[in-house]
Amino acid sequence: MKDDRLDLLIHALFEDALGDDERAELNRLLAADPDARARYRRAVAVHGALIRRSAALPAFVDDTAGVPGQRSIPWKKFAAVALIPIAIFGFGFNDLMAVRKRLPQAEVLTLTRAVWPEGSRGLAPGKLAAGTLHELASGMVEIGYPSGARVVLEGPCRFNLESKEALTVLHGRASVHAPDGAEGFRIDTPGGRFIDRGTEFGVAVGSDGRKPVVLTEVFKGEIDVRTGSASDIRLVRGESRVVADNGKLLETLDESPVRLANALHRPVSSAASPGENLAFGKPVLSPGYCIRPHGSVFPPDNLTDGRLDDSGVPGDWSFWLAPDGEDGEFTVDLITPTAVSRVSLQNTSNRTIGDRGTAGFRLFGSLDNKTFLPLTEGTLPAIDPADYDKEFPFHDFTFPAVEVRYVKLVVTAHLRHPRRPADHPCQGGGLNEIRIFER
Repeated sequence: MKDDRLDLLIHALFEDALGDDERAELNRLLAADPDARARYRRAVAVHGALIRRSAALPAFVDDTAGVPGQRSIPWKKFAAVALIPIAIFGFGFNDLMAVRKRLPQAEVLTLTRAVWPEGSRGLAPGKLAAGTLHELASGMVEIGYPSGARVVLEGPCRFNLESKEALTVLHGRASVHAPDGAEGFRIDTPGGRFIDRGTEFGVAVGSDGRKPVVLTEVFKGEIDVRTGSASDIRLVRGESRVVADNGKLLETLDESPVRLANALHRPVSSAASPGENLAFGKPVLSPGYCIRPHGSVFPPDNLTDGRLDDSGVPGDWSFWLAPDGEDGEFTVDLITPTAVSRVSLQNTSNRTIGDRGTAGFRLFGSLDNKTFLPLTEGTLPAIDPADYDKEFPFHDFTFPAVEVRYVKLVVTAHLRHPRRPADHPCQGGGLNEIRIFER
């Protein structure tokens, strides 16, 4: 039992998780027992060797900032425990791993309509092993930590549990709640490190096609933001930043405020499942789409990907936008001719910016993508920015059943920002999702 307790205290020291009482207890054990001191020396040697053999320092972090996914050795706390020479022998790697297994672990709390890539074993509720890369195709995963911190990850997302109070997000969105006592919980990304100071905050990781682009917003409390080429800054409630090229921090994304949805309190869509939707996953053709800096691209394939409510990250948004100033149009290829009689449309507000969206449309059908028959026409209301954290509505439009392979939607009137001049370039058609049904 004494050895088990010693191992737990040593490992907590490596994780920088010792409280004052535990540090004093470790000091007493080392002072009283030469075998304990020998075990401590061997553990330090193994831990130091693992640190030296770990991955190279990512470019966005300076030497003093620490490495995402690993902790620097807390030398000051080592000195506070005992000034003992380090000798390399005896203590095995398996012993250290056995200690790790006995420590409190993060665990998967809930899975909500989670879909994993083909060939992936995915995750199930329960303990979550560290050091394994996971990829979530769609849906949500909620992870809980020993400190009480919770993280909700939204697919598509790639993430890795690096230590018991940290998570690395390589792509996708994460919403974090860290209560009192969980201060110091962090999210590491390819663009920077985000350290909780008692708060709720969101992180979105994407790409501009060449380099990572990371967004963060503080919903409650405050966080520290650390990048390799900029001084650490502290953000408080309502503040947000984009981490762009070489760690540069921007206050706007494409001249618009940075906004992220808080998935901790956001309801999961109750709309029809993809299996009932003929358009789900089908290819979409369009004469053009909006392309903006820092990964803000909005191709037509977003219209049938099953992701809703203006979700996603830079380089992987969930909605389609027409080119600047254009109404736009697109065509869904159902692959096989099918009798259809209903479409369901979800509008976009362009991430609460409110400068894009479909106001009026006409719908057509075709068997050969050359000759089109009119199916129906209609209007869509704008998404109220105040409802951004709620589920966006779908609007159904029915018509007599007709056999088609191609369904074309032509935007006849688009939305624009009410406080911008009529000739402002940032306006145009857009849509979040189209669903097509037999009846």
